[in-house]
Amino acid sequence: MDQTPGDKSPSVEEWNKLLKSYMFHQENIHRVVANYFVHGGYKEALETFTQESNVSPTVSTHSLDARVLIFESIRKGNGLDAYRLVEKFFPEVLATDHWLNFQLLQLHIIELIRTGCTEEALLYAQTLPFVIAEHPPEVTTEIGRTLTLLVFADPLACPYGELLQQSHRDRVACAFNETIVRRTIRGRSTAELELLCKLVLWCQDQLSKGKVRFTTMKNIATATLELE
Repeated sequence: MDQTPGDKSPSVEEWNKLLKSYMFHQENIHRVVANYFVHGGYKEALETFTQESNVSPTVSTHSLDARVLIFESIRKGNGLDAYRLVEKFFPEVLATDHWLNFQLLQLHIIELIRTGCTEEALLYAQTLPFVIAEHPPEVTTEIGRTLTLLVFADPLACPYGELLQQSHRDRVACAFNETIVRRTIRGRSTAELELLCKLVLWCQDQLSKGKVRFTTMKNIATATLELE
């Protein structure tokens, strides 16, 4: 809604003064930072930070170690290695999420294609619908997309060549990381720091839509304030 003539937004200087006068609890800041390290799988940073800040870690280092191993295996394209690790440490993920189950096995096929093992890739792809019980319809589509790579002398030139890109591995790795975090921490799969940043942007967007004049944070990374 539009502001009345009597409305007055604080200047940037006044807003900074208000922020400095706000009494916040340092332990809450520490908790948010530790939560970010846990979600991201930054074990060394988490250990150093918790020692210096005296914050109790919210997850066991054993669980974090396993998650980091799985994340890095997927990012390197080692689908079967990652599959064995998930099966060992988080078997419920493979048992209940058939789509994630398939994505690890798909990575293995993609690596076979990448290395020129055409026959082995075809044979392995034929077994997937039987290996993955109650497979969703997307599995059949993805098997087709994956095997289309074999039609091209240069698989990267295929319309589905993105499957061979590092970005595909990263997407699968992030999906597994979020799923495991959600199951082991029993909370949100997104770090609190990321949620807070999104909340700031959403609130500012709503104020802008309401034509409210306010001091906005133009750059979240540097907390730079400007009058809207």
